[in-house]
Amino acid sequence: MKKTFAAVALLCATFTMSAQNIVGNDSTLVLVGDQDAEVAFNAGNQKVSQGKYAEAITSFNEALSHNPNFVKALVNRGFAKSELADYNGAISDFSKALSLDQSLAQVQYGRGLAYFNLNKSAEALTDFEDAIKNGYKEANVYYYAGIACFETGVYEEAISNLTLAIGLNPNNAQAYNDRGSAKRMKEDYDGAIADYQAAIKIDMKLATAYNNLGSCLLKKGKVDDAITNYNMAISLDPKYYIAVNNRARAKYEKKLYDEVVADCKKAIEINPDYAYAYNNMGIAQMKLRDYENAYASFSKAIELNKNFAEAYLNRGSCQEMQRQFEKACADWQKAYDLGISKAKNYISFYE
Repeated sequence: MKKTFAAVALLCATFTMSAQNIVGNDSTLVLVGDQDAEVAFNAGNQKVSQGKYAEAITSFNEALSHNPNFVKALVNRGFAKSELADYNGAISDFSKALSLDQSLAQVQYGRGLAYFNLNKSAEALTDFEDAIKNGYKEANVYYYAGIACFETGVYEEAISNLTLAIGLNPNNAQAYNDRGSAKRMKEDYDGAIADYQAAIKIDMKLATAYNNLGSCLLKKGKVDDAITNYNMAISLDPKYYIAVNNRARAKYEKKLYDEVVADCKKAIEINPDYAYAYNNMGIAQMKLRDYENAYASFSKAIELNKNFAEAYLNRGSCQEMQRQFEKACADWQKAYDLGISKAKNYISFYE
């Protein structure tokens, strides 16, 4: 039977997006026909202005005990809960407020942010779109709508929303950075590079933009330029393990396998649960013919991520080099089951 050295897959984490928790409460003094509710509501607003969100919630609770349909108290309690990362509680309050008044565009935006922080991008996007339809057309709502589109895989709409956000706030470096990432997913590498460079021009300390620019330059075959940008990202944020891993990926292209291993170890030191770095370290160790440690690296990657198809593929190749053909085929079969179709070709040589 013919023996083959199956190809290994070196992985590069390519971009980083970010989110903030921004919901504005309504601090307007009100007359609600219930003096006790009014006093408690205004006391809650005072606590919010002081950043005492737990105490504010207590005051809003009191206001709502006097008037359960006090919309502004529901909204502001939702805001306070968001600030304390009680996003489910915030959604409950915002939803009740919206059931009483469906035209509260800012509340739709606030609930969208709460959903977004719970990684419920589809629900968040619906709220952001509704907020825009109801007249809330601030830069931030377009920005988060763009990120929600990105997270749901609708990259063209992500670019459109982020472009609107940039039009309203041309100094938002993060919006340029994130639009670049959406363009990268469309394989518009030149457009992505231009956006990352624009982000850096606005904010020269935005480490994610340097990392993302490096990954696009790597795609264009500009390895040295990619490394330069990864170095800049790491100098700005020494704990930026994704950039360290990506620099290892670039150094692999230059056949600097010892340096690849060193960078992967550094990424793992920062984040011991980073499966990509173990996988990439294993690939470099194979190039150095250090199969025992390569096997251990791939196994650790799989331990951290049971569905890491590339790590199974690579561990199979490592076992093939150690003439463990049956075990190699078992790993390739797992890689095939997880979606790597070419793994079937490797198995066929030993059937």
